[in-house]
Amino acid sequence: MRRLVKIFAVLAAGIFATDVSSAGENDVLYWMIDSSAKVEQPDGKTVSVSDFFGGYTSSADSSFAARVRVTGGGITEDTFLSLYVSESLVLDGELGVGFDTVEGHWGAGVPEGNQSPLSAADYSVGSPEFSFIIELGNVAWDEDGGTWTTIATSGAAESYQSLANYIHQRFELGPGQSAAWTPTQFVAVPEPSGGILVVLGAAFLALRRRRFKEGA
Repeated sequence: MRRLVKIFAVLAAGIFATDVSSAGENDVLYWMIDSSAKVEQPDGKTVSVSDFFGGYTSSADSSFAARVRVTGGGITEDTFLSLYVSESLVLDGELGVGFDTVEGHWGAGVPEGNQSPLSAADYSVGSPEFSFIIELGNVAWDEDGGTWTTIATSGAAESYQSLANYIHQRFELGPGQSAAWTPTQFVAVPEPSGGILVVLGAAFLALRRRRFKEGA
């Protein structure tokens, strides 16, 4: 609970102004991650997302979260969908939504889903040229806030058109679980230390081969 409070305290610091009068007229993407999600690990083994989190090396003062990354449309910098708290309150989505158990359901945004505005006022994403990926991450907390590390993604980006069933015309209270985009397959991102070891190993092997050829 303490970590959840910390997550929302940091998010609250990132609140930005929205046009409340038009908020109900904007397209909204409903999305969430529930306990049915699975992650394919670098070793090829597929595990539940909760088991994947359990096997991830993380600091004691950290938590797991999910966020929606926007791609395409000429975007050249990291862009993430914001999050409705109410029709008149929108939070920055960079640190995502924390995983927790709510009403007996475990996940991020369970049981009714998160709602993210897709209006032109929010990153100009309300267009078919944009695509979306859900990222799972570990957020390390300190006195300055949170630092996000992506540890898995939902794979290929989903187009605006492919998510049509989950894009609704306005913010709603309790929209229902069936209305939300709920990916069940994720692909793990190798931990940085593992990637460095692979690079170093490949370099060492190449050096050995070159020396062997020179000595032959």
